[in-house]
This record gives sequence, structure tokens and C-alpha cells, in this order.
Amino acid sequence: MSSYSISLRAWLTYFKNNKLRRDNIPWLTPDHVAADEIELIGKSIAAFQLGEHSEGRGLLKLAAGYASRTGDRLIVDLTELFIIEEQNHARLLKRFMISHGIAVLSKHWTDSVFRGLRKVLDFELSVTVLITAEIISLVYYRALNCATDSAVLKAICSKILWDEEFHVRYESELLLTMRELKPVLNRSLVVALHRFLFFCTVMVVYFDHRRVLRRGGYGFTSFRKSCRLEFAKCFGPPLADAYVWRRSN
Repeated sequence: MSSYSISLRAWLTYFKNNKLRRDNIPWLTPDHVAADEIELIGKSIAAFQLGEHSEGRGLLKLAAGYASRTGDRLIVDLTELFIIEEQNHARLLKRFMISHGIAVLSKHWTDSVFRGLRKVLDFELSVTVLITAEIISLVYYRALNCATDSAVLKAICSKILWDEEFHVRYESELLLTMRELKPVLNRSLVVALHRFLFFCTVMVVYFDHRRVLRRGGYGFTSFRKSCRLEFAKCFGPPLADAYVWRRSN
């Protein structure tokens, strides 16, 4: 058995165990949120809730195709469990939104772009798009946690952050393994495109959600640096930081 297969089995065990973890959201606790806070965070949360919500049929189809080529059924099982966790995040956010009169979105341009990209790509590139959003969401949910006075929303942020930390670990391990099998030139091209996508997404997320990010303590520079740090934990520094990274190490 390859070390890759052992790693997938370990991840499958993690996802199965995490499925049994309680969300620990204090739904029965009185949760009064000021009107100005709802006005500040409402549209931003709605956009992220929409991004978390997906039936995942396209991703599962791509995962099944990848599994048939590699002979590893575990990829499909892991993808199913991953989608279940994302759907749970969407449910938690939606429940909070409904309880505080925040409208649920059916469409948002950034979500449409990301879903469109994933539909036309293969499994590896679809996961690349996913992890790009999830790395940035780690910083966003930390900001949201600081921006809100709601105990319920803080608990939701903590739950999502716990799950997303493991999501990006799993996805980065998967991507790095797949990229290792590519010819050097192809690998370099994929890495460069990923870093460009990441840079563009950081810019879009900041300007789309800057009010929440600022309330949570992130200006443009600190948000960008925090996102870069999360990216570097998974893949090494983005292109703009590569020279400084090499000089400092």
C-alpha cells in the first residue's frame, strides 16, 4: 500500500469522526444583535452562506472520474464527507440569518464565477478553486468572529474555522501529491496559475467584504498578509513574496 493511500485512509477516519462531533452552538441562549451590526454583516454573511451551500454533484462527478482513473475509491468517499461538512456550515449560517431577519441569497456574482470555474475544470483544478476560497475564508471568519457581539455567530465561526483548518490541510496534501506526478513544466504552470487566482481572489474578497473585515481588525494590508500566510502554510509563499521568502530563509 502506498503512503498516499495510507494518508487517504487517515483522512477518511478524521472526516467520519468529525461528522459525529457536536456543533455546540448555543441556539437556546438569548442572542440579541444590534440593528447596526445586522446592517454591517448581513449581506456579507449571506454571500458566504451561499458559497458554503452546494449539493456537490459536479464535484462528486469529477471525483468519481478521478477515482476511476487512479483506482482509488476513497477519493469519492472523502469528497462526499467534505461536501456534508460544507452543507452543515451553510445550514448553521442560514439558521442564524433567519433568526435575525437577514435575507438568504439565491445568487451572487462571486459565487457564480467560482461555481462556473469548477464546472469546466477537472478534479485537480476544481479542488484548486475550492482551496483558494477556503484559505481566504479562514481569515474572513476570524474577522467575523471579532466583528460580532453575537455568541451564536461566534460559535458558528469557531465551528467553521475548526472544519476549514482541516479542509485546507487535506486539500493541500491532495493537490501537492497530484502535482508531484506532473512533468516539471506543467507543474510550474499550474502553480503559477493557482497563485495568480489566489491573488485575484484576495483582492475581490477584500473589496466585497471590507466593512466586516475592517470591523474585525483587518485593513487591506493586514488582510492580504494574513491570507498570504495561510497560503504559505499550504504551498509556500505566493509569487509576490517568493524573493523575500528565499532571502529570509
